[in-house]
Amino acid sequence: MKQKILIYTTFILYIICVLSILTFIVTGRKIDRKSKLMALKSSFKNEIAIVNISGPISLNLQPRKIFAYDSGDIVNKLRILGKKDSVKAIILRINSPGGSVAAVQEIYSEVMRLRQKGKIVITSMGDVAASGGYYVASACDKIVANPGSITGSIGVILQIGNIEELFKKIGVQTVVIKSGKFKDTGTMFRGITEDEKQIFQELINEAYNQFINAIVEGRKMEPDNVRKLADGRIFTGTQALKSGLIDKLGNDTDAINLAKELANISGEPKIITEIDPWDRLLGIFGETKTQTSVQEILNVRKLRFEYMLE
Repeated sequence: MKQKILIYTTFILYIICVLSILTFIVTGRKIDRKSKLMALKSSFKNEIAIVNISGPISLNLQPRKIFAYDSGDIVNKLRILGKKDSVKAIILRINSPGGSVAAVQEIYSEVMRLRQKGKIVITSMGDVAASGGYYVASACDKIVANPGSITGSIGVILQIGNIEELFKKIGVQTVVIKSGKFKDTGTMFRGITEDEKQIFQELINEAYNQFINAIVEGRKMEPDNVRKLADGRIFTGTQALKSGLIDKLGNDTDAINLAKELANISGEPKIITEIDPWDRLLGIFGETKTQTSVQEILNVRKLRFEYMLE
């Protein structure tokens, strides 16, 4: 009897501890976000802000993913920084293989607006700033990369699975009732038709041309020169420098020094950095789900065109 009571007591204490930790994390994240916004609104004569873009870039994540960045959050931070007269330059610390087309374009457009306002924007590449990561970087005044940073991968990709034969083997049939011949285009439950391939290829070509035009506008490169590099291949930082895709080899310190130079900052500016310990804690407790529902696996409507390094 005493042993059972001890077991029950231990279990209850364990549950209380887990709930306390989760409450602490959630509350802390809210406080931390408010404190970061307060910090962004503080006044200082000359400031350089560092905005991190790490992992896949997506649009309005619900719920928020641990290892992906919501473009809306990034755009909001850039807008706040753009309104601060004391912020003379912004450094995008990019460590991303890319993301969805729309999410990447949202950030690109906001960076271009910052430049039009007279803000200096520099990219500092980490391990990877490829495909959509490079798309964002191309909007900046200058790009700094480590010699071994991976960049490039200029292009668009769309992948569609086909489980029709698998369903036949296990005796599962799907019934489709649709308003038009193309309404279920991209479904996993049947093969793709030639007409559908043509539709998707036209969409891919359009998104690809948007990528090319973005680089031409942001980097002031000739379209033909960009197309020669835009076949999906990747480059090291050293190769990218020779190809004209970046401006300088170096790390984040070099990026800060370049920002100071371009913004005509004398002396030491205040560096506004992003440090989110709550994300680190969630990295420990998050992503614990080991099972995926059938609905998640077979959700065929979530087609996304991506500027993504595969």
